[in-house]
Amino acid sequence: MNAVLIRAVRRVVSGCGAAVLAVVLAACGGGGGGGMDTAGVGTGGTGTVSSPVTVGSISGFGSVIVAGVRFDDSAAKVTDEDGGLRARGDLKLGMVAEIGGSADFTARTGVAATIRYGSEIVGPVGTVDVAGGRFTVLGATVKLTAATVFDDGLAGLAALRAGQRVEIYGFYNAAAGAYTATRIEAAPLATRFRLRGSVEALDATGRSFTVAGVRIDYAGVPLAALPVLANGAIVRVAATVLPSGGVWTVDSVAGAARSAPAGGEFKVEGNITAMLSATAFVVDGVTVDAAGASVSGTLAVGRRVEAEGHMSGGVLVAAEVESSDEDVVSAEAFEITALIDSFDPLTRRFRLHGQLIDASGAASYENGTAADLANGRRIELKGYFDAASGAVVATRIHFED
Repeated sequence: MNAVLIRAVRRVVSGCGAAVLAVVLAACGGGGGGGMDTAGVGTGGTGTVSSPVTVGSISGFGSVIVAGVRFDDSAAKVTDEDGGLRARGDLKLGMVAEIGGSADFTARTGVAATIRYGSEIVGPVGTVDVAGGRFTVLGATVKLTAATVFDDGLAGLAALRAGQRVEIYGFYNAAAGAYTATRIEAAPLATRFRLRGSVEALDATGRSFTVAGVRIDYAGVPLAALPVLANGAIVRVAATVLPSGGVWTVDSVAGAARSAPAGGEFKVEGNITAMLSATAFVVDGVTVDAAGASVSGTLAVGRRVEAEGHMSGGVLVAAEVESSDEDVVSAEAFEITALIDSFDPLTRRFRLHGQLIDASGAASYENGTAADLANGRRIELKGYFDAASGAVVATRIHFED
């Protein structure tokens, strides 16, 4: 890590001691001990590379689309956050996934060898603020955007009820003090609750810290079972009991940093959680050096960014950074290429890759018309999610056969 970033991180953890500083530098690098084989990987920020890692929310299928890159997933090994083998059909819009394989970040295409997906929160709904567009789970606040995808059977925020168990995918927005949900699923059978985030206000003597405003008591976790803890480290805490009196007593603390390679190409999507300098920042535990990058948009805590480049000394040395307001959502935020299934000619609703689609509105058509919609037709669809109807509303449909 270069001297400027070391000084910046040192300011963030001033007073914590040299040992903690070393841990935070490692945590900010996002290695997490899960680095991938990067033999033969180039050092530039563009071009075809082998074994990169791309982290972001899934915005499309046909080829799985993550952080704007289209990956051929036909031969990919899919796993969940616990390492369990899953099917490609388990991947859904809005899930946050890590992709390993080969990619050309310039052309925004690649081939996925591995796909691992995981959520930020599993637990019961607490309070619901419909007017404010947010609710709480395990004491943590979850906010919605127009791009938040609700799973089938969840009819938007207004339909959520206290005690209802849900699973939240998304990113933590430090400026808002809340998780921004990219996908919300029902989890009625969940008996073990989880929260993933950055360690803050660590009290090693009292064996407690804070994650997303939730005070965590880990006194009951055996020392041998703990990861190395430091402010800024990304962890996943879990328990079968709920928070009480503003404190959550957990029985498990695990390291949960992204699988950034030790070297080679890397692309990450997420919210800036800390600014280390005018051109250096942290995204979900990954330190990004954008001093030499082409930067589009404003860099500030809370901004949603896509940063791509190469890893060096545990830091993502960015070639390109795109920053945006997470609340500004495109009318074509999602894209799915698949065969039409379960078509209802009266409502013009159907499914693509298992996702409910509503084509009853004024979508534009290419290579066909609305009359050509039918089961078995292969289309490329672009649209936006409507929480009230639980469907992706089509804005553009292209017939591919």
